[in-house]
Amino acid sequence: MYENVEIELQEKVAWIYINRPPLNILDLKTMKEMIHALKEIEESQVIVTVISAKGKHFSAGAEIKEHFPDKAPELISTFSELVKAIVKSDKITIAAVRGYALGGGCEVPLACDMILASEKAKFGQPEILLGHYPPIAISLLPRMIGVKKAFELILTGDAIDAKTAMNIGLVNHVYSEDEFEEKVKEFAENLTKKSPIALKLTKKALQESISMPIDEVMEIVNTIYLNRLIQTEDSVEGLTAFLEKRDPVWKGK
Repeated sequence: MYENVEIELQEKVAWIYINRPPLNILDLKTMKEMIHALKEIEESQVIVTVISAKGKHFSAGAEIKEHFPDKAPELISTFSELVKAIVKSDKITIAAVRGYALGGGCEVPLACDMILASEKAKFGQPEILLGHYPPIAISLLPRMIGVKKAFELILTGDAIDAKTAMNIGLVNHVYSEDEFEEKVKEFAENLTKKSPIALKLTKKALQESISMPIDEVMEIVNTIYLNRLIQTEDSVEGLTAFLEKRDPVWKGK
């Protein structure tokens, strides 16, 4: 079923690997396979989806040959569908980035809820160097790192290292190359110890709150909390377990 992507479904964590080394270029076929993999995972009971890649680099970007006018409409449409599949996923999504994450290969991690990077990772949006701009990065970066830094990264096309990316709020954690895989697994598995329904609704509340007036944000967040989260069995179990000084037993409902 998959040629350019590998998928691994565990009990609570799903792994999607881009598998087109050495640079893991995102062509249309790869994007479509990633969309299919995300749909497959969405129907499973896993809690966390980790998007990673085989080889030394996450992805050096979308296929240049597919940026020309005859292919661009399909490229933009398919890539937008991929990004929306990541953003709208009910699962907690994590990008695990080694090496280059450039152009479209940077925008995929931007769409994820969190980014974990190896110390050798490089992030950048070099589209401006080719007379283009990155639609997804323009949509997402200002909300993540602020308008000024977004302008700088997009207009210069310069790549930044993992430490700089963490300092500006683009990356959550940076790990050494030797311990990267183990740290990513540990981070993902730690999330799975939380209530699945609480994670899902908290993610929804966070997404709804972005770029909205504070009064509207509070109304939406409070409504989700009172009408949905607090009505769940896990919500009551969390409080009860705390009072009884025991570990909670999550049911995911």
